[in-house]
Amino acid sequence: MKILLAVLSLALSCFGASAQNYPTKPVRIVVPLSPGGPVDVITRALAVKLTEVWGQPVVVDNRPGANEIVGAENVASSKGDGYTLFMATDPSISQNQYLYSKLPYDPINAFAPVTRVALANMALFVPANLPVNNMKEFVAYAKQNPGKIAYGSTGIGNATHLSMAWLENRTGIELNHVPYKGLAPVIQDMLGGQVQAAFGALSVLEPHIKAGKLKALAISGGDRPKLLPNLPTIIESGYENIDANFNIALLAPKDTPKELVNKIANDVRKIIREPAFREKYIDAYAFDLVASTPEEFGAYIVKDRVRQEQRIKISGAKLD
Repeated sequence: MKILLAVLSLALSCFGASAQNYPTKPVRIVVPLSPGGPVDVITRALAVKLTEVWGQPVVVDNRPGANEIVGAENVASSKGDGYTLFMATDPSISQNQYLYSKLPYDPINAFAPVTRVALANMALFVPANLPVNNMKEFVAYAKQNPGKIAYGSTGIGNATHLSMAWLENRTGIELNHVPYKGLAPVIQDMLGGQVQAAFGALSVLEPHIKAGKLKALAISGGDRPKLLPNLPTIIESGYENIDANFNIALLAPKDTPKELVNKIANDVRKIIREPAFREKYIDAYAFDLVASTPEEFGAYIVKDRVRQEQRIKISGAKLD
């Protein structure tokens, strides 16, 4: 028994030392999206800071495709040693199991939650010539014109689609869905008169809003955005339980030791809470900083999967 205890004690001490000395080689952060978007920008900024803190290169590996499945499968099949991390959004975190009948990885058990970085809020926007100036006027206008307003999304089952379907359900309005392959073509067709409403990232919409070509009616989240401080929130506009957002969060392969997960989470949370980082990469995109612990993030996922299942069922979205 004494020998067994000594062996266990030695193993634990060695592991503690490995967690304390981590990392000893380059770390890879997989982003399941194309380069250039907000998630990629935030991840690359974080990688630079982590490289400084850890003294080892932290590289971003973009693996877009199939609603984040390409990136998720790559991470799920990677060794849980702390050298592969995953900066994901809602499809990988809580949606794909309801959008697909079969996946090449276990969406429930494939990942260990590290930290929920931010909540990405989206704004409801319309063309400047639509005769509405706030969300209540938009809902009233939609009720007066059932089935006559087309809204654009960045794809079936995407956050922009699910959020608008949820808005329809909660307000009793009827809209026509037109899916696109990104926000840029949605904006282009809105300016051309083909669609009359959409949800989108405020950072992308701001130039068109300031040019007087588009109008933002309200934004999801608890606070008005610093980017457009006069823009009311959806809650301020009189609508509870209507959110239009998605999560940006860091995960690791499921077998990553808890001590490593905690170290990574603590280091990341320190960086994203820095005022300069937050201002440039969180506030500038009208996102809400979260910076949760692994335990908080894990508890959130359990609740969010229930919410996402309901939203997807209401939308009727299926991707296979």
